[in-house]
Amino acid sequence: MLSRTSGNITAAVTLILLTGVQAQHSVALSSQTLCAFIGSTVKISCKYTTADSSRVREREWYQLQSSDGEERVLSKDPQYSARVSVRTEQNDCDLTVRDVRLRDSGVYNFRFRTSGSDWISASSGVNLTVTELQVKVDRKTAGQRKVKVICSSTCSLGVNPNYDWYRNDIYKAYTDEAFIVLDSTSSSDEGSYSCRVKDGSGKLHRSPFVCVLGKECWGVTYTPERVYVLKGSSVDLSCSYKHPGGHTVTKSVWFIKEQAGAEPVDVREDEEYQGRVQYRQSFQNDCTMRITHLRERDAQTYRFRFYTDGGEYTGEPGITLSVTDLKVTVSDTDSGGKKLNCSSSCTLPNNLTYIWYNNGQPVIPCKSASCSVAAVSGAVSYSCAVEGHESLVSPPVYSPRNTRAVMVPSGERVEGDSVTLSCSSEANPPVLIYSWFKQRAAADAPLTTGQNYTITNISSQHSGLYYCTAHNQLGQHSSTPTRLDVLHSAELWKLDAVWGAVGLVPVLALSLLTAVLCIKRKRGAERDSDVQTPDPADHTYTALNPKYRTSDYDTLQAVHPHREIRRAPDVKNERSSVIKQFNECHSRPNTVLQ
Repeated sequence: MLSRTSGNITAAVTLILLTGVQAQHSVALSSQTLCAFIGSTVKISCKYTTADSSRVREREWYQLQSSDGEERVLSKDPQYSARVSVRTEQNDCDLTVRDVRLRDSGVYNFRFRTSGSDWISASSGVNLTVTELQVKVDRKTAGQRKVKVICSSTCSLGVNPNYDWYRNDIYKAYTDEAFIVLDSTSSSDEGSYSCRVKDGSGKLHRSPFVCVLGKECWGVTYTPERVYVLKGSSVDLSCSYKHPGGHTVTKSVWFIKEQAGAEPVDVREDEEYQGRVQYRQSFQNDCTMRITHLRERDAQTYRFRFYTDGGEYTGEPGITLSVTDLKVTVSDTDSGGKKLNCSSSCTLPNNLTYIWYNNGQPVIPCKSASCSVAAVSGAVSYSCAVEGHESLVSPPVYSPRNTRAVMVPSGERVEGDSVTLSCSSEANPPVLIYSWFKQRAAADAPLTTGQNYTITNISSQHSGLYYCTAHNQLGQHSSTPTRLDVLHSAELWKLDAVWGAVGLVPVLALSLLTAVLCIKRKRGAERDSDVQTPDPADHTYTALNPKYRTSDYDTLQAVHPHREIRRAPDVKNERSSVIKQFNECHSRPNTVLQ
């Protein structure tokens, strides 16, 4: 039982001697077990004896941890130093612990040693249990119209204790019993409840509030609601939840998307998150989720839902996760150098150690978020990372490189045309200004600024070499010159005539060949028709005997209607005849060259 001594909770006076003996040295503790409420004061009575009044060289109280068995010396532990006192008169070793807490629960023991002995302690210590008064809902009545709420404790409350009940921190009722019955359909019974009671020593103890009935008993709290993290790192999405007393959580999930009429998919079951998600529960009603090896596509809004035997609840609006890379920004310094700053779109802690790289090699002197360097030129580049995340290196910054100037479209130009010159370059930060120049013997002439340079109504005076220069915050780089040739209109006519003649030759040759073959074919056909075997029946005078023929017959001609006398061709008309036959040949659709 608990007895009152100066208003404090103490152990019973009856001593159960737990003695450790070594050559008549011993330690006696007052009890094996003690129970106390949070915030009360506990006293453990203790006495020790030494053989032959040996001088005690050292003495101490310590706690045995139940989890790993390691000892904690109370006088050396900052959690106890301001709350613990030990009586040192004669052979007394009483321990007093004030304002006890739940984590003070454990086994306590006392030990000492003399100049001629090792440590002497009791064979077993005192097991202290620290508890709190609690409001609980009878699970048999949870979800019913009549709900039974109980005020309970693992420590004895003495004989016939009285109970005071509070609803939403306002006094509601007094009972002789350790429970109260509420009506779940009555709005006047909705809310959070607490009970207060006196222990056997007359000290009042009050329980924490527990939400029993009403919508406000359900909830999920996200802390914070927006989180920024670096790609490749890990993050804890922290939350806690609450539900009416007496309900038991049967299932809980984190999810991203929710479809109407379907249960949300647990993030752990998404193949995109396989092996990268852990649900952690460091305390009661903790719903923290850890995601490792973060990717850019992990940037989502995550929500938590839990199910109980009396209902379910989804926490809104969830936690919005942003996954970002490091980046290097550049600014000018008063001395003409450059200031590099390693940053991200999220707010990073102030105590980070940074690593800077020059062309991929660490720059030892600088370990802060900002570093100053000389003007960057050529192939020099800088990047940064955070210590502990060396694999998460920012994209490098460098002055312009691979600058090119091109003509659009390419080729020669004629006076009066338009031409556009375009400049491109690789740079980080991006190019701020493009400048155009024309090469001249005396000095290159600046023309204009801008990525494109357009010349309209060009003339031969615009012919020459042009180049561009790209500038960013770190430096500049010029392109190789490109040539613009502008032709005079007379030169273009001559050039077109030459190319026209060159193109006409094969056309004329093909036409001539076609004509020759066609004429040859026609003449061959005529020759075949003229050379025929004479037929005596076709000629009237072929039977005359030449020796009886007179001069009168010299003028006779063949009377065959189809026979013609072949004559020598007329040279004068040969050319027109060829042309005529060529035209006739081409006018026949079925003529085929052979």
